[in-house]
Amino acid sequence: MTADRSAQGVHRDLAWALKEQSRRAGAEDPNVRGGDWRMATVTAVNADGTVDADGIPSIRCDESYLLPTVGDIIVITQSGSGNWFAWGRGSTGAFALGSTVTVRKTANTSRTSTTTLAADPHLSINVVAGTYQVDAFLLYDGDNAADLKLGWFAPASTTGGWWPGGSDSSNTTQAATTRWGGLTDFSVSTLPVACIGSGTVVTCRPVGTAVVTTSGQISLAWAQNATSATATVVRQHSWLSLRRIA
Repeated sequence: MTADRSAQGVHRDLAWALKEQSRRAGAEDPNVRGGDWRMATVTAVNADGTVDADGIPSIRCDESYLLPTVGDIIVITQSGSGNWFAWGRGSTGAFALGSTVTVRKTANTSRTSTTTLAADPHLSINVVAGTYQVDAFLLYDGDNAADLKLGWFAPASTTGGWWPGGSDSSNTTQAATTRWGGLTDFSVSTLPVACIGSGTVVTCRPVGTAVVTTSGQISLAWAQNATSATATVVRQHSWLSLRRIA
Protein backbone atom coordinates (compact mmCIF):
# COMPACT_ATOMS: atom_id res chain seq x y z
CA MET A 1 0.00 0.00 0.00
CA THR A 2 2.83 2.39 0.91
CA ALA A 3 4.62 1.56 -2.34
CA ASP A 4 1.46 2.21 -4.35
CA ARG A 5 0.99 5.61 -2.71
CA SER A 6 4.63 6.46 -3.30
CA ALA A 7 4.29 5.54 -7.00
CA GLN A 8 1.13 7.63 -7.27
CA GLY A 9 3.00 10.60 -5.77
CA VAL A 10 5.84 10.19 -8.26
CA HIS A 11 3.38 10.00 -11.13
CA ARG A 12 1.55 13.10 -9.88
CA ASP A 13 4.79 15.04 -9.53
CA LEU A 14 5.93 13.92 -12.99
CA ALA A 15 2.60 14.91 -14.52
CA TRP A 16 2.83 18.34 -12.88
CA ALA A 17 6.40 18.80 -14.09
CA LEU A 18 5.45 17.83 -17.66
CA LYS A 19 2.48 20.21 -17.56
CA GLU A 20 4.67 23.09 -16.39
CA GLN A 21 7.27 22.30 -19.03
CA SER A 22 4.59 22.34 -21.72
CA ARG A 23 3.15 25.58 -20.39
CA ARG A 24 6.55 27.30 -20.48
CA ALA A 25 7.28 25.97 -23.96
CA GLY A 26 3.91 27.21 -25.19
CA ALA A 27 4.49 30.64 -23.68
CA GLU A 28 7.69 30.93 -25.71
CA ASP A 29 6.32 29.51 -28.99
CA PRO A 30 4.17 31.89 -31.09
CA ASN A 31 2.71 28.89 -32.92
CA VAL A 32 1.23 27.81 -29.59
CA ARG A 33 0.32 31.09 -27.93
CA GLY A 34 -0.95 32.62 -31.19
CA GLY A 35 0.77 36.02 -31.03
CA ASP A 36 4.27 37.29 -31.72
CA TRP A 37 6.39 40.27 -32.74
CA ARG A 38 9.64 40.14 -34.67
CA MET A 39 11.93 41.98 -37.06
CA ALA A 40 11.58 41.18 -40.77
CA THR A 41 12.96 42.39 -44.10
CA VAL A 42 10.53 43.73 -46.72
CA THR A 43 10.73 41.74 -49.97
CA ALA A 44 7.83 43.33 -51.88
CA VAL A 45 5.58 46.40 -51.67
CA ASN A 46 2.05 45.70 -52.92
CA ALA A 47 -0.42 48.01 -54.66
CA ASP A 48 -3.00 47.59 -51.88
CA GLY A 49 -0.75 49.11 -49.23
CA THR A 50 0.51 45.81 -47.82
CA VAL A 51 4.06 44.46 -47.84
CA ASP A 52 5.62 41.00 -48.03
CA ALA A 53 8.44 40.22 -45.61
CA ASP A 54 10.45 37.07 -44.86
CA GLY A 55 8.01 34.86 -46.74
CA ILE A 56 4.92 36.35 -45.07
CA PRO A 57 2.54 37.83 -47.68
CA SER A 58 0.19 40.82 -47.47
CA ILE A 59 1.22 42.31 -44.14
CA ARG A 60 -1.00 45.31 -43.42
CA CYS A 61 0.99 48.48 -42.59
CA ASP A 62 0.36 51.03 -39.86
CA GLU A 63 -0.62 54.44 -41.25
CA SER A 64 2.55 55.96 -39.78
CA TYR A 65 4.77 53.58 -41.81
CA LEU A 66 5.37 55.93 -44.73
CA LEU A 67 6.81 54.98 -48.12
CA PRO A 68 7.62 51.29 -47.49
CA THR A 69 10.57 50.11 -49.57
CA VAL A 70 12.08 46.73 -50.39
CA GLY A 71 14.95 46.13 -47.98
CA ASP A 72 13.37 47.96 -45.02
CA ILE A 73 13.91 46.25 -41.67
CA ILE A 74 10.47 46.44 -40.07
CA VAL A 75 8.72 45.51 -36.83
CA ILE A 76 5.82 43.09 -37.40
CA THR A 77 3.38 41.50 -34.98
CA GLN A 78 0.88 38.64 -35.23
CA SER A 79 -2.57 38.53 -33.67
CA GLY A 80 -4.09 35.50 -32.02
CA SER A 81 -6.19 34.97 -35.18
CA GLY A 82 -3.01 34.78 -37.27
CA ASN A 83 -3.10 38.20 -38.96
CA TRP A 84 0.20 40.07 -39.39
CA PHE A 85 0.67 43.82 -38.95
CA ALA A 86 3.68 46.04 -39.72
CA TRP A 87 4.27 48.83 -37.19
CA GLY A 88 7.07 50.50 -39.15
CA ARG A 89 10.74 50.42 -40.04
CA GLY A 90 13.46 50.13 -37.44
CA SER A 91 15.84 53.06 -37.13
CA THR A 92 19.12 52.85 -39.02
CA GLY A 93 20.43 56.02 -37.41
CA ALA A 94 20.13 57.78 -40.78
CA PHE A 95 17.50 60.06 -42.34
CA ALA A 96 14.55 57.67 -42.73
CA LEU A 97 12.36 57.63 -45.82
CA GLY A 98 9.13 59.54 -45.14
CA SER A 99 10.49 61.39 -42.12
CA THR A 100 10.91 65.14 -41.61
CA VAL A 101 13.76 66.95 -39.82
CA THR A 102 13.48 70.63 -38.87
CA VAL A 103 16.06 72.97 -37.32
CA ARG A 104 15.45 76.47 -35.94
CA LYS A 105 17.75 79.47 -35.63
CA THR A 106 18.38 80.14 -31.97
CA ALA A 107 20.10 83.53 -32.46
CA ASN A 108 20.45 86.31 -35.01
CA THR A 109 23.32 86.13 -37.54
CA SER A 110 24.72 89.37 -39.01
CA ARG A 111 26.98 89.72 -42.06
CA THR A 112 28.54 92.93 -43.34
CA SER A 113 30.64 93.90 -46.36
CA THR A 114 30.54 90.44 -47.95
CA THR A 115 28.96 88.87 -51.01
CA THR A 116 30.64 85.52 -50.37
CA LEU A 117 28.06 82.83 -49.73
CA ALA A 118 28.42 81.02 -46.37
CA ALA A 119 26.29 78.42 -44.59
CA ASP A 120 24.01 79.76 -41.90
CA PRO A 121 25.38 78.55 -38.53
CA HIS A 122 22.02 77.12 -37.45
CA LEU A 123 20.30 75.97 -40.64
CA SER A 124 22.06 72.73 -41.64
CA ILE A 125 20.74 69.14 -41.66
CA ASN A 126 22.61 65.86 -42.16
CA VAL A 127 21.33 63.81 -45.12
CA VAL A 128 21.91 60.47 -46.84
CA ALA A 129 21.38 59.59 -50.49
CA GLY A 130 17.75 60.25 -51.41
CA THR A 131 15.31 62.90 -52.60
CA TYR A 132 14.21 65.67 -50.24
CA GLN A 133 11.43 68.21 -50.15
CA VAL A 134 13.11 71.43 -48.98
CA ASP A 135 11.23 74.13 -47.06
CA ALA A 136 12.57 77.15 -45.17
CA PHE A 137 11.25 80.28 -43.51
CA LEU A 138 13.52 83.30 -43.06
CA LEU A 139 13.03 86.46 -41.03
CA TYR A 140 15.62 89.03 -42.13
CA ASP A 141 16.48 92.70 -42.58
CA GLY A 142 19.23 94.82 -44.09
CA ASP A 143 20.28 97.70 -46.29
CA ASN A 144 18.03 98.09 -49.33
CA ALA A 145 21.14 98.51 -51.47
CA ALA A 146 22.59 95.22 -50.23
CA ASP A 147 19.62 92.84 -50.30
CA LEU A 148 19.93 89.14 -49.36
CA LYS A 149 21.58 86.59 -51.66
CA LEU A 150 20.39 83.02 -51.08
CA GLY A 151 21.79 79.63 -52.10
CA TRP A 152 22.43 76.12 -50.82
CA PHE A 153 25.41 74.01 -49.83
CA ALA A 154 24.86 70.28 -50.40
CA PRO A 155 26.85 67.08 -51.05
CA ALA A 156 28.65 66.89 -54.39
CA SER A 157 26.49 66.02 -57.42
CA THR A 158 23.25 67.09 -55.71
CA THR A 159 20.66 68.14 -58.29
CA GLY A 160 17.13 69.56 -58.11
CA GLY A 161 15.51 72.98 -58.23
CA TRP A 162 14.25 75.73 -55.94
CA TRP A 163 12.50 79.09 -55.59
CA PRO A 164 13.37 81.83 -53.06
CA GLY A 165 9.75 82.63 -52.22
CA GLY A 166 10.34 86.29 -51.44
CA SER A 167 10.28 89.89 -52.58
CA ASP A 168 11.99 90.78 -55.86
CA SER A 169 15.40 92.33 -55.19
CA SER A 170 14.39 95.57 -56.91
CA ASN A 171 11.68 96.25 -54.34
CA THR A 172 11.93 98.97 -51.70
CA THR A 173 8.71 98.49 -49.68
CA GLN A 174 6.80 95.68 -48.03
CA ALA A 175 3.99 96.11 -50.57
CA ALA A 176 6.23 94.53 -53.16
CA THR A 177 6.27 92.24 -56.15
CA THR A 178 7.06 88.58 -55.49
CA ARG A 179 10.12 87.18 -57.19
CA TRP A 180 8.70 84.37 -59.33
CA GLY A 181 11.93 83.27 -61.01
CA GLY A 182 13.25 79.88 -59.93
CA LEU A 183 16.32 77.76 -60.62
CA THR A 184 16.57 74.25 -62.07
CA ASP A 185 19.72 73.44 -60.14
CA PHE A 186 20.46 73.02 -56.45
CA SER A 187 23.62 74.15 -54.63
CA VAL A 188 25.01 75.78 -57.80
CA SER A 189 23.32 79.11 -58.53
CA THR A 190 22.05 81.84 -56.22
CA LEU A 191 19.02 84.15 -56.15
CA PRO A 192 18.52 87.48 -54.32
CA VAL A 193 15.51 88.76 -52.39
CA ALA A 194 14.93 92.34 -51.28
CA CYS A 195 15.90 94.04 -48.06
CA ILE A 196 14.01 97.30 -47.48
CA GLY A 197 16.00 98.85 -44.65
CA SER A 198 17.98 97.95 -41.54
CA GLY A 199 15.60 96.98 -38.74
CA THR A 200 12.61 96.57 -41.07
CA VAL A 201 11.98 92.83 -40.90
CA VAL A 202 10.72 91.04 -43.99
CA THR A 203 10.33 87.35 -44.80
CA CYS A 204 10.92 84.82 -47.54
CA ARG A 205 10.06 81.14 -47.93
CA PRO A 206 12.67 79.25 -50.00
CA VAL A 207 11.35 75.88 -51.19
CA GLY A 208 12.55 73.22 -53.59
CA THR A 209 13.64 69.66 -54.28
CA ALA A 210 17.11 68.23 -53.64
CA VAL A 211 18.24 64.92 -55.14
CA VAL A 212 21.22 63.77 -53.06
CA THR A 213 23.59 61.00 -54.19
CA THR A 214 26.07 60.94 -51.28
CA SER A 215 25.83 61.56 -47.54
CA GLY A 216 26.61 65.00 -46.17
CA GLN A 217 24.77 68.17 -45.17
CA ILE A 218 22.23 70.44 -46.77
CA SER A 219 22.72 73.99 -45.52
CA LEU A 220 20.93 77.21 -46.28
CA ALA A 221 23.67 79.62 -47.42
CA TRP A 222 23.49 83.37 -47.73
CA ALA A 223 25.35 86.65 -48.04
CA GLN A 224 24.73 90.24 -49.08
CA ASN A 225 23.85 90.57 -52.73
CA ALA A 226 25.85 93.82 -52.89
CA THR A 227 28.47 94.67 -50.31
CA SER A 228 27.41 97.08 -47.56
CA ALA A 229 28.81 98.14 -44.20
CA THR A 230 25.22 97.98 -42.89
CA ALA A 231 24.61 94.45 -41.67
CA THR A 232 22.26 92.03 -43.35
CA VAL A 233 20.68 89.99 -40.56
CA VAL A 234 18.96 86.59 -40.71
CA ARG A 235 17.00 86.45 -37.51
CA GLN A 236 16.25 84.06 -34.67
CA HIS A 237 13.22 81.78 -35.21
CA SER A 238 13.92 81.28 -38.89
CA TRP A 239 13.91 77.57 -39.74
CA LEU A 240 14.87 74.89 -42.28
CA SER A 241 12.91 71.68 -42.82
CA LEU A 242 13.70 68.64 -44.97
CA ARG A 243 11.34 65.77 -45.73
CA ARG A 244 12.76 62.68 -47.40
CA ILE A 245 10.37 61.63 -50.18
CA ALA A 246 12.44 58.99 -52.05
